[in-house]
Amino acid sequence: MTADKKPLSPEDAVRLLDLLCTDDDFRSQFAVDPASAMTKVSDEAAASCHMCEPAGKLASKEEFAQARTELLKYLASHASFYVPHCFVAGKVDEQMKRKPRP
Repeated sequence: MTADKKPLSPEDAVRLLDLLCTDDDFRSQFAVDPASAMTKVSDEAAASCHMCEPAGKLASKEEFAQARTELLKYLASHASFYVPHCFVAGKVDEQMKRKPRP
């Protein structure tokens, strides 16, 4: 991964979460190839996660929906695909409460 990764735009963060909360085809693709799936969000979003590998079992639609507000803030302020654990089942809430490194 390169140091040029950027946070998602607010619009791309909304689109990503909309897809993760509702679109089974997107979720299936995202679970095995996040970079390819992200082209459905935008070209910029796809570039943010090139060379990204799945970190574990994808969180459920319900888990994404429950953490949506926090995830929107996080995705639009952090280069989230450096450590994509905020997408892993059972880890979304835990990752949102984790203190950022200085």
